[in-house]
Amino acid sequence: MLIDVDSLPTNARSTRRTSRYWAPRAGALARLHEALSGDVVLVRGPAGVGKTSLLRQFAVSLEDDPERGVQLLDSAQAPAISFPRVLEAFADGPSVHVLLVDNFSEDTGVTTGDLLGMLRSDPALRVIVATRSSTGLESPLVALEFDVQVLAAEDLRMTRDELVAVLSLNGVESTDNAVDKLAELTYGWPALVQLAGTRLRLEGTALRTQDDAVGAARYAVAALTNDMEQRLALPVTDEMRLLAVAPYITAPLAEAIGMDTTTVLSRDLLSRMQAAGLVWPGSTRVTLAEPVREQWLGVITARSPQLVATARLRLLDHLVEGGEPLLAAQLAADAGQWNTLAGVLRSSGPEIWARDRDAFDRLVTALRLSGPAEPRVIGTLLALDAETASSPETPARAVGALGRLTDAKSAAAANLDALILRVSLLRAAGRFALATEAATLLSDALRRRPELEGEALHEGWYQIGMTAFAMGKLREATLGLGQAERTAPPARRLRARGALAIIALLEGDVRAARRIIDDNRADPWFASPWGEGMRIADAWLLLETGDASEARTRFDAIPATEGARELWPFAAAAHTLSFLLSGAASDALGLLRAWTGRARSTPPSHYQSTQILTARAKVLIALRQARKALALFEGPFALSPVTAPAIALSQLYAGRTHEAFVMSVKWGLHHEPSARAALESLVVSIVADVRLNGVDAHRTAVQRAEALSTRHDLWGPWSAVAPEDRALVLRLLSPAARAQVAERTSFFASSVSVPHLTKREQVVLAHLTPTSTIADIARALVVSPNTVKTQLQSLYRKLEVSDRSSAIRAAHAWGLIEGDGEG
Repeated sequence: MLIDVDSLPTNARSTRRTSRYWAPRAGALARLHEALSGDVVLVRGPAGVGKTSLLRQFAVSLEDDPERGVQLLDSAQAPAISFPRVLEAFADGPSVHVLLVDNFSEDTGVTTGDLLGMLRSDPALRVIVATRSSTGLESPLVALEFDVQVLAAEDLRMTRDELVAVLSLNGVESTDNAVDKLAELTYGWPALVQLAGTRLRLEGTALRTQDDAVGAARYAVAALTNDMEQRLALPVTDEMRLLAVAPYITAPLAEAIGMDTTTVLSRDLLSRMQAAGLVWPGSTRVTLAEPVREQWLGVITARSPQLVATARLRLLDHLVEGGEPLLAAQLAADAGQWNTLAGVLRSSGPEIWARDRDAFDRLVTALRLSGPAEPRVIGTLLALDAETASSPETPARAVGALGRLTDAKSAAAANLDALILRVSLLRAAGRFALATEAATLLSDALRRRPELEGEALHEGWYQIGMTAFAMGKLREATLGLGQAERTAPPARRLRARGALAIIALLEGDVRAARRIIDDNRADPWFASPWGEGMRIADAWLLLETGDASEARTRFDAIPATEGARELWPFAAAAHTLSFLLSGAASDALGLLRAWTGRARSTPPSHYQSTQILTARAKVLIALRQARKALALFEGPFALSPVTAPAIALSQLYAGRTHEAFVMSVKWGLHHEPSARAALESLVVSIVADVRLNGVDAHRTAVQRAEALSTRHDLWGPWSAVAPEDRALVLRLLSPAARAQVAERTSFFASSVSVPHLTKREQVVLAHLTPTSTIADIARALVVSPNTVKTQLQSLYRKLEVSDRSSAIRAAHAWGLIEGDGEG
């Protein structure tokens, strides 16, 4: 029930009636009722968020409650001597007492001390305080004695349904699209919604289009902002309006944008702005009211765009240095400063991702959709954006961006950032020879400047390392990535370590890779875009330890986007092998084609292409098509230290046992291969020797293979032993090695025999397309249609399918035909 104290309230603001056009604030009222379980509730926000209206609605909602007495006071008008009368009125009323204090300020009228005194004298008292200012009620000392809860401005915003109710009360017809637009432009501020609804009612205008909503919202924002400005009692200068450039106001920030804090940001000005409702206190800073910011920024941008642009750039630098990169990125995006946004994301992307992943995704998406084809923009998208990483247009965009950069020699002398960007873009464009030359210049420049630190240092070494990696120069890559790891911040350090773990696995040093992965598994960046390379290495490690099924599950879950774009060929090879070893050999070629299609967005180097090629050869060998595997290594992929083990393996299972033995021995001993290549060659030589000599095979190769496997914990290459050779090979091994190899599944074990087609069936299959008819095939082969029908029936039976499309897909899966399968 309402407590009647005759002299209170007295001012017009407190005694005015609640407009019949004002919608009930059901959501905010519910939050207020819930918060009233404490001793004190602070309703805090600038002018226009409906604090006074909410308090009056709350008082009315308790009017018929016989168990709670309610009194509404205006702080600026209520003298402290009136408090005894209020307490007396409460004493004569219901047992629960609720005091609503509007327009609270420490400088006038009621003070924190007065309210605390009332709370101490009346244990049944609950106080709700509406204020624009910081109050003593937020003191930790007060919190020790009383339960103080805060409803911030965000909690007071109107919902869409409440906006619709305001329009309905004002008799305004509306459409859903127009209402959505008005809700977006009024930020849910009750004053703006009410002003817009009143304007539409007075003009007799409906809200049918988005243009109607824009006009109504502009009027409301201008009216509220003008009302706030008039309360300042001093001119609104351009310098004051520049405060709207900032998302919040502090003295260092004002200095960063070139403002004189002794005059513009004086305590008097801040207090006046706060009293006028232009700003309100947050937990650590003073925040500018959003409608005011929009209005001021629009005015000053139209008048002095260059001044605002300069202020923004200074502000961004200040925000990044002050630990607020997310705000800096959002501000750059709002202003359409795409190069600046790209720079913030590139330098501070991990911090933004860690603070707000959704905001990070939105900013990257905005940069992709709206950013120009500038080098910095393209370079940032290559590093951070999933769609750019997989887009077939990426190489062309990288080439276009390269044309806007200075040449490598000039950049090496004067602009290291441009040279770093050039190295990255050259690799993305598939120009690896030029990337190597630029990386050499970059390496020389970094060594000449030992005092260099920060992003240029660690990013420079990372690009040098990744260029060497792409060219297959793994020792140089390890050195460059090691330098990057030592100087990089945490997220980029993990990115470098992920690449180092992949290199260790490529070379066959499983023990070293496990150490890197285990040391970083608990790193908070492991699940981030910068940890994607480490996640690929983690899945590959499972494959090396014999858990092919779990490795396949992990590979399937890795999106293989941004951070691991240049590691795709290695992920493809390991993922394919996980299919062979987990019982899905017939699906491995389809998987490899999917990876190859994805990798077209990042042209692979010769070394990277070789990794995919050797994986394809292993699939064909597992499908008992070793002769086709052998044919893959003709042309540019001829004999080399990388291809020799796969060629020898193809020869072995193509029936050329002696040639396989000679090649595996030669390349395994005399070309200083990595541990993996050496062991793969040794395994081939062991199997070939067993086939040639049976139990009398030489044991020297077996001993060397066991030593390599034990030293590096590398047992994966033993999966190349076919089931028919397995028993004899196991007999040659020591008991410890035999146990390790026995745990590894042969990648032949899951494959079934490839359907054997007659030459005529193969010819028919070659002419079979989704659109060809039986008559077309018969005409091309100069046979009767009935003959083609008979051969197709036999073909379907052998492929275990019932229609043409299924036959084409099955033939692709078995490697019986080449090219892209039916989509």
